[in-house]
Amino acid sequence: MKRLTVLIALFALIATSGLVYAMGGPSPEKKAETKVEQPKGADKPVVMAEKIFPIDNFESGSLKAPRDWWVFDVKAEIVSTDLLKAGEKLDVGSKSLALSGAATSFYVGGLGTYLAKEGQDLSKYNAIQVDIYGSGTDSGSLKLELYDDDNGNWQIEQDKTRNFAPLYDDKWGYEVKIDWAGWKRVTIPMENFVDENPSVGDDIWNPQQNNNSGGSLQLQLISIATKSKGKVAFDLDNIALLTE
Repeated sequence: MKRLTVLIALFALIATSGLVYAMGGPSPEKKAETKVEQPKGADKPVVMAEKIFPIDNFESGSLKAPRDWWVFDVKAEIVSTDLLKAGEKLDVGSKSLALSGAATSFYVGGLGTYLAKEGQDLSKYNAIQVDIYGSGTDSGSLKLELYDDDNGNWQIEQDKTRNFAPLYDDKWGYEVKIDWAGWKRVTIPMENFVDENPSVGDDIWNPQQNNNSGGSLQLQLISIATKSKGKVAFDLDNIALLTE
């Protein structure tokens, strides 16, 4: 009987120990992996968000969502990619952004979008990528403009009398000559961008948010013709910032 009592006590101890383990606190929760949604029809696997910051792939069919673009002087419309099959085999989905128009002194027009968001650190991205569909040697040029906040107010104040030049913040530019037909993926390291308004701002690329600065505030895409009174015609897709 004594032996039976000991066995019962031992069994109770084992059961209790198991219960204590089961009731212990949960294991550290892993952070959810944020995924980037690929365009419809994409064949490649989803890309991790820490490697790419998607700006727009135009699959929404709107220039107001998911990103709000302002358009000036150029014809900008979202079109089907059904007939855009030449060039590199890229995951461009079913829609792209078509830019077209006539030039005045080479300039045609462009569009822009605001990038900054509170708590959003873009400083780890060191390149910008865009897929471009050219229509041949006279497609035109795409000029990319990035603006960073140097006076700490999350805005780009502009001088309307001087082609909307920034008054207090840096403007960085890089021009891509589109002289090919079909799709081509273009990746531009941030170090290749040129300070286009020296002596305004601090002349340093500051994409980080600190000291009340919004960091990298906005992106503009300007279309330029190859001739003074020429035209531009090209498509854009999959605009994103990259960590190379």
